[in-house]
Amino acid sequence: MAKKIMKVPIGIPVLDDKFSGIYVGHVTLLTGASGEGREVAAGAVLNSYYRLDEQVLGVFVESADHIALRAREVGYNMEKATEIGALSTLYYAYKPGEELPVRESLEEIIAETRRISASVLFIQDARPWLEVHPVSAAPERVAEFISILEESGLTTIVALPEPVSDAAKRVWEEMKNKSSVAIQFSRDRLGNYFMKVLTYMGLTANVSLPYETPLKFVPRKGFVKDVGPEAVPTPSGEFRTPAERKETPAAAVSFSHGAKPAMMDMTQSILGQISNLVPPPKPPPAPKPSPAPMPNPAPMPNPVPMPNPMPKPNPAPERRDQTKYSFAAAEAQTKKRAKYSFAAAMKEDG
Repeated sequence: MAKKIMKVPIGIPVLDDKFSGIYVGHVTLLTGASGEGREVAAGAVLNSYYRLDEQVLGVFVESADHIALRAREVGYNMEKATEIGALSTLYYAYKPGEELPVRESLEEIIAETRRISASVLFIQDARPWLEVHPVSAAPERVAEFISILEESGLTTIVALPEPVSDAAKRVWEEMKNKSSVAIQFSRDRLGNYFMKVLTYMGLTANVSLPYETPLKFVPRKGFVKDVGPEAVPTPSGEFRTPAERKETPAAAVSFSHGAKPAMMDMTQSILGQISNLVPPPKPPPAPKPSPAPMPNPAPMPNPVPMPNPMPKPNPAPERRDQTKYSFAAAEAQTKKRAKYSFAAAMKEDG
């Protein structure tokens, strides 16, 4: 009789609704760049098992403070879960560049899960067990890592950052292909999360996810609702449903020039963000700088005494017009002669 395949939801609605979660007793890979949703997704998975009353063993290579901080964003309190025994933590000492004996170290971890009766194993970072030299031995190392975990019957959640080197990329590709489920998370500049299913065992043609699916994230609640692949985020943080998309204003339709509905909604999202922008308040005018005090003028030197002016010579006496006085004297003399001549003539006639 064939073994019944069981699945369990992991707290990501878009995956739980379409795939009923992940496989029990198999390895699920969570990958993505740092700060782009991998840690948040890990917190959502731990919170999901907490609600299902499943005992979890968390293996951390470094301090769990970072994961605990991210887990609070989805409403999962790691400290409280540890206090009540729902989560047990195991810190594994590791030095970069050190090759761990895979089987011996994993068997110690598996023995710990059996001691505390844990059914779920969470590994914060699988790189310590997957680093191998030379890199050509990566397929054998990854195959050994996964086979040991699946033989234990534990439902294992493994987190692995996206590769930054060629050697890490080889290991990442092998891990993605050999895991039962591999999910990649990303985040855009607006803070919206997206999920992409890279591998899913038993995936059929009628059950599939698009290349990239948006995830609606609510602080303190996590990923809360399945949104269709055609939905796009709006300025308010909500996702538009197909019914809401039919209510697109006519102005937006004319602006789109026959674009696809998703592009029309994205245009409305961008326009809505622009329309909601509020101009920043004008800064108060800067106080005018007070004028710098003028320096005291230097004292003027005493003026040089001017020499006494030379005395002006007495003006020459005005010179009369000799012609005018000569003419007047001559005329008077002529009248006098004429008078006396006329009198003499009268005397002689008488």
